[in-house]
Amino acid sequence: MPMMFEDRGAYAIAEAKAVESVRALDPVMAAAERGIAFDEEAGTFVLPFLGAEVRVASATGEVTGDEGRRLSGATAIIALHYLFYRGEPLRAEGWLAYRDMPGGRDFSRAFEAMAEAKLARHFGEAPDAFADAAAALGGEPEDAGRYAFLIPALPRVPLLVVLWPACEDVAGEARVLFRPSAPFYLHTEDLAALGALAAERLACRAPRPLA
Repeated sequence: MPMMFEDRGAYAIAEAKAVESVRALDPVMAAAERGIAFDEEAGTFVLPFLGAEVRVASATGEVTGDEGRRLSGATAIIALHYLFYRGEPLRAEGWLAYRDMPGGRDFSRAFEAMAEAKLARHFGEAPDAFADAAAALGGEPEDAGRYAFLIPALPRVPLLVVLWPACEDVAGEARVLFRPSAPFYLHTEDLAALGALAAERLACRAPRPLA
């Protein structure tokens, strides 16, 4: 199971290592490569992140959200890693399942449980609420289905989230898909956490639990 889901104590170690890498960056070049802004006056990277704005201080690596609230855990680590991580993009086209990411088969069941199954339970009988939640995160309709939305999770790491509503005795299903370029910008473990965060934020946009 990915560290993001299992070993909460490892966050501090991972974050400390990521901070050192961020402090070594040329901030202007890094911002241009990652498709984000760099606020030179404040000395912070400005990342659109799942419908919100996250700032990362280039000098300290501190990650903050709304009203300067310090962020930690998966959100902070993903934001930090996005600024400097360089992996290998996949030689493929279209959209890929999490299990197709490098090493993703080892964690695919955990990802399905914490991202896709959660969306199916929450929205399977309320697909219009799913559409509203996706729109609230900046999602745009895609041709993959009636309830398929391209969600700009990070500037260069979009997600395609697809819901098949429940029908009679058939339970709803959901998929969270990635571009082949995603492994260049984030490690497979971070992609799992990103998908889980997306599912959580979509569910939180519903007025109340629907499952």
